[in-house]
Amino acid sequence: MELNFDYCGFKKSELFTKDYQKKIKEIHLKLHQADHSAGTTWVDWPVNYNKGELILTQKLANQIKENSDALLVVGIGGSYLGAKAGIDMLAKRSKVEIVFAGTNLDFSDLNGKLESLRDKDVTVNVISKSGTTIEILATLNIIERFMKNKYKMAYKSRMIFTTDKNKGYLRERANAEGIQTLTVPDNMGGRYSVLSAVGLLPFAVAGISVKKILEGAGKAFEDLFEESIELNPAYQYAVYRHYAYKRMYKKIEIYSSFSTKFNSFGFWLQQLFCESEGKEGKGLFVTPLAYTTDLHSVGQFIQQGTPILTETFFEVKKPLRDSTISNVPLGSPIKFLDGKTINDVCEAAFDGTVKAHADARVPIVILSIDEINEFNFGYLVYFFELACATSAYLLEVNPFDQPGVEQYKTYMKENLKNS
Repeated sequence: MELNFDYCGFKKSELFTKDYQKKIKEIHLKLHQADHSAGTTWVDWPVNYNKGELILTQKLANQIKENSDALLVVGIGGSYLGAKAGIDMLAKRSKVEIVFAGTNLDFSDLNGKLESLRDKDVTVNVISKSGTTIEILATLNIIERFMKNKYKMAYKSRMIFTTDKNKGYLRERANAEGIQTLTVPDNMGGRYSVLSAVGLLPFAVAGISVKKILEGAGKAFEDLFEESIELNPAYQYAVYRHYAYKRMYKKIEIYSSFSTKFNSFGFWLQQLFCESEGKEGKGLFVTPLAYTTDLHSVGQFIQQGTPILTETFFEVKKPLRDSTISNVPLGSPIKFLDGKTINDVCEAAFDGTVKAHADARVPIVILSIDEINEFNFGYLVYFFELACATSAYLLEVNPFDQPGVEQYKTYMKENLKNS
């Protein structure tokens, strides 16, 4: 993985000030302290993950692949976004369909998914650390009726609860009814949990190598352990974001890619950064864009609209597939493309877009990987988790709580109880 700051709009050395280095050193110590009570279990998880839990996760995944046509994952926010990001980026490689539910309160959506599963064998994985999220429990209520009708009382053998190891409604139900469980680790919030069983079970069922994902994350942990900004790309990136926000007065951060493989990854990043940083009137609002599609919708605003944007481009050096444009008719307006590949066109579009946005004084960072694979996915996940937590601490907000989210939940419960 490489970071290119050539188009950031300022000298990279401006990130290496004594003031920033002092703050980063303090944050580094805070993140890597042995006591994870602040919410930092994820920091050394790639090298200290629960080996027994991983064995159980892979065992359950193999059972699901043997007896099910579909895995129905019930989760919202961090309980599903990371898993969806990985599955969409790395592509499903098993016969088992992965279906996500509980992500909204639109019954027509859920009903359509259940109808599509009516003639298929299904396993259900419910993910909620607290076990009290209304969207999840309401969805589970409907799904359980579906499963009871399909399998009678044997349906419980096709249920897996991923939740707190000791407490909460789902844990209590599992203990009382003999439902299989996996664990959301202590002091690991949902948006930082993709490398735990929360993400690893769906990955394994999809035929994706969880071992290679953890190896990539482990390599990132080693590479990014250095507390020096100059030697640590994750800290460089966090400081860059802070600089763009504080000194360049940017308000919105765009994550852009010309590969559709990054679309869902962008939405995982949106939750990771917005829920970690968006507090006390602070933080960059994060939104993903898919190019070239969005160049024909919001591209005009990026180049000539209100100057509130900063942009991170994802670049993949080696495409998964390619095709040559050939036999273009003589009078065609794209005759000059004859003999070129689709990737040639994509690279030209990428280069042209970066230059056009840089001309418009949009601060740009280019993040490059050699190819899309499990190792690089794990590396990217850890890189952004570390950069995000650091970025939030630079803003002097807690990266690991979400008081605004809790407020809407409180109001929603009051409305339902009083109606």
